[in-house]
Amino acid sequence: MLVICCAACTPTPRPASLDKVAEVRTSPATREAEAWAPQAHAHALELERRSQQALAAGDAAGAALLADGALAAHEHAWVLARLARAERRRLSAEAELTEQQRALAELQAQEQRLSAEAADLELRARVLKNALPLAAHDTAGPERSEARRKAAAALSTQGRLLCVAARLLGEADAVKEPLARLDELDRELDSAAAGARGAGAGKAPKALETATELRGQCLRVISEARRRHSRSNPPRPDAATAGALLPAVPADQVLAELSAAGQSPARDERGVSVVLRDLFAANGSLTEAGRTQLQQLGATAKAHPEFPLLLVGHTASPDAQPAMDRQLASLGSELASLGLERFSTHDAGPRQPLLPPQLPRARERNQRIELVFVAPGL
Repeated sequence: MLVICCAACTPTPRPASLDKVAEVRTSPATREAEAWAPQAHAHALELERRSQQALAAGDAAGAALLADGALAAHEHAWVLARLARAERRRLSAEAELTEQQRALAELQAQEQRLSAEAADLELRARVLKNALPLAAHDTAGPERSEARRKAAAALSTQGRLLCVAARLLGEADAVKEPLARLDELDRELDSAAAGARGAGAGKAPKALETATELRGQCLRVISEARRRHSRSNPPRPDAATAGALLPAVPADQVLAELSAAGQSPARDERGVSVVLRDLFAANGSLTEAGRTQLQQLGATAKAHPEFPLLLVGHTASPDAQPAMDRQLASLGSELASLGLERFSTHDAGPRQPLLPPQLPRARERNQRIELVFVAPGL
């Protein structure tokens, strides 16, 4: 009996895991979990309290089990605290990224506005420069007169293409007078080219001045049309880019899309142009590769219906003009079959060669067709 009484009076041994819980409870990780994962931390403390109660009641096994649960609960609280900190950092990084994107979009919109203003100023400078009278020409020999005639023909063609582009933008009335004067000038230049050198030599300087004047007039018409379009179509906010301003006329976007498609586009006063070569077979029919390229360009045109199209044929010699007229007619029919309506064709003849005719491969380079996406705005 004495032995039994002594055994009953012996205190219940304290589980080692309960001492471990006491150490864990005062650790920095637990203090951090108390701030970042309070519910999980409170659950761990509750298990520790229950473990203490079980030990006081003499249930050593239950106390050890509850102490192990408290340790596991503390570890779970640590994990939740780390996750909460990581989530807070993620949200902070996303907020910073959104702010940076918004700032970048504002800078891009500002750059677009400045680019448009610079383009407008450049066009104004060109118009003013073209309006200045040319210096007086001295009497020149036949070679110099022929060079002036060719320069006048090239300027006349440039002016005509600008006026045709302006007409596509709705400026038909404004370009009637300069186009009529260009017709008269071209008749004079063709007459001089046909052999009336004696009569045409004295007219060459005047023809050059007239061509420069008319080109400037056509450039002024299309520039004013674009300024009106830009004023009536201001940049608009884009919700997809945190309120950035989209340009009213995405000429740069058309240029980028054509570049990405491998079309090698270029920009000039008319808009965005693509040079087309080898579209037709020897029998005059459109090749499959040519049809595919035209379909790709047509898809871009349909994606940007505000850009009318201008097809310009350039020949290497006057005798190639009938074939070029047939090719332009065929391309016009192909564009119409693709559902495009706002386009025009013009045969520029041999007036804008890329290479002098006497150079090797000049004929191959000079014989070409341009497809111009006429830009409606600045």
